[in-house]
Amino acid sequence: MRYETSMTVKGQITVPKDVRDLLGLKPGQKVQIEMDEDGIVRILRADANADREARLARVREAQAAFKAQDPMPGMDGLTFQRWIRGDGPEV
Repeated sequence: MRYETSMTVKGQITVPKDVRDLLGLKPGQKVQIEMDEDGIVRILRADANADREARLARVREAQAAFKAQDPMPGMDGLTFQRWIRGDGPEV
């Protein structure tokens, strides 16, 4: 999804309705603006960070559960491939 909008002399832009609806934004609601080192900008609901932290916590719980069941802890993908296929030419 890509939109183009103009900036006012006050530095204001209009967030397209599709984006507002997708983010669940209402008039007067606070938003967060993030910019990464590549200059990519993201607009988030101000409370989206809390939602993201909750999702990350659930992901970490799932990772811990899988790691606890790992029959070969510490084995990376290449080592696993060599264990299955045996030593051979480098790929």
